[in-house]
Amino acid sequence: MKKQVDDKQFLDPVFLRYGQEVYTNDYAQVIRADVLDRKTKGKRLANLIPQEGFQEKVATAEADLVICGGRKGGGKTAISLLNSMRYMFNPDVSLLAVRKFEDDVRRGPWKEAKKLFRGFGTAKESTFEFSFLDGRGATMKMEHIADLGKISDRFRGAEMAYIDLEELPEHTREDLSVIFDFLAVNRNTCGVKSQTVATCNPVGWKNKLRKFLEYYIDPDTDTIIKERDGAVRYMFKFGSDDSEIAWGNTWEEVYAHPKAHQKIDLLVLGRDDLTPRDMIMTVQFIEGDYSDNKILQITDKRYISRLASKGDGSVINDLSGVWRDIDEGSGLLTGDEMRRFFDNTEKRGDEIRRASCDVAIVGDFFVIWCAEGRHIIDMEAWFGEMSDAVIPFIEQFLKKNNVNKKNFTFDANGLGVWLSTNSAFRASKPFNNKSSASDPKLWNNLKSESAEKWTREVKQGMWSIDSRILDRKFTDRKGHTFTVRQRLDEERLALKRKEDTGARFEIIDKRQMKIEVGHSPDFIEGLIMFMPLYEVHQSPIRKGFSIW
Repeated sequence: MKKQVDDKQFLDPVFLRYGQEVYTNDYAQVIRADVLDRKTKGKRLANLIPQEGFQEKVATAEADLVICGGRKGGGKTAISLLNSMRYMFNPDVSLLAVRKFEDDVRRGPWKEAKKLFRGFGTAKESTFEFSFLDGRGATMKMEHIADLGKISDRFRGAEMAYIDLEELPEHTREDLSVIFDFLAVNRNTCGVKSQTVATCNPVGWKNKLRKFLEYYIDPDTDTIIKERDGAVRYMFKFGSDDSEIAWGNTWEEVYAHPKAHQKIDLLVLGRDDLTPRDMIMTVQFIEGDYSDNKILQITDKRYISRLASKGDGSVINDLSGVWRDIDEGSGLLTGDEMRRFFDNTEKRGDEIRRASCDVAIVGDFFVIWCAEGRHIIDMEAWFGEMSDAVIPFIEQFLKKNNVNKKNFTFDANGLGVWLSTNSAFRASKPFNNKSSASDPKLWNNLKSESAEKWTREVKQGMWSIDSRILDRKFTDRKGHTFTVRQRLDEERLALKRKEDTGARFEIIDKRQMKIEVGHSPDFIEGLIMFMPLYEVHQSPIRKGFSIW
């Protein structure tokens, strides 16, 4: 370890009067200039210091949870590791850095840490562990967390004063549990401030992090609102669902939320050592920018050009900080088009009520929809094994919504055959995915025709859906809770044209749909099944009279 020099002459006299040792800004600029000079000449660094701008903002952020990044090339991994060094002189402190997979740990934070921490301790390659001051200081452990469901078990009872959660969006595709699981162990009895710093690149609505950071993002441009960059937010999670979070610009605003207030009062009841303020956490998002990373600009002048050469849709988002989903060219509906469908005015049209049902196999969702004209007015969904209760359930749903059975269609493939053989639905119209299209020269089969027609009508603004339906929540077999809005936005990715089918349109098969979405697209398939019901011209039936 290099011999330390006496640097007291560079301390700010104003802070010294209050017993605080703080370098002057002039001296900080001298160190930064020396760092850049050494990097230019390929020399080893004599000092470590956050770069001006983004890294300095992260280093001085005091929130319990700091999420940094938003653009590639800002130096987020370096600053998240550099931040941990404030704890290095305390041998009782444990530090943690995580990525999703072990290889990610080796290529990412571990590789960076070995360079950054060189001369400050000992690195143990076999366990990804760094001992500061050769065992006389803090210890940092780096781990992978591929199985998010086991985080609570793996770290139960642990105390981590500082957590570096690398590439947060890798862990928040389905829910935000990783954030709250790690905040639960981000604690210590060493007398130092606990903090979690998470890094990220921009993501769209398919990732739950987008909703979590909604306050910071302009809804029109999907970019960070400059005036809110770095702003401190207060939050309290009062329920198990990701949507059950009370937010505010002050802790008092959060405490005023009825459900948050109720739970906080229960938690502090009879506790003299806790106040409502202690129960509310702080969050900051800080956006990085390549323009602030002078070191990268010097050491890798072609970083941007190499990144741009990828050519995929993520490049612009990553470089410009656009928090938007990436739509592949073969997709029939974009995220914006789907959101226009969600926000559209009611399209009741002929006012005839129709219903469609995607019959589930074990493990998938059974979904039934009702539309008046082309306005979705009701739906139900559940998953599990088929039983005799399905028949009366469907009949009750149709009766509740005044749907004539001749205006009811259901998936006649797979388990749907069970319904087609039931006399109760003799007047209904089975939907056979593989049956012939109305014009075989244009579409390969009925499913392809219906998908292409439905998406075309959505694009033209011909469909709408009740907002209360969009906000309904369901839980899948993995225990993840989602809204209908979220599910439909995910499943639109299943509506893609199959490649190399010539002039005739054919939608991708069910196996490929599951790959694109991550599960069976039961919700959106029920919507495209409506289309054959509109081929039959009929007069509307006055609501309130029996149609059975």
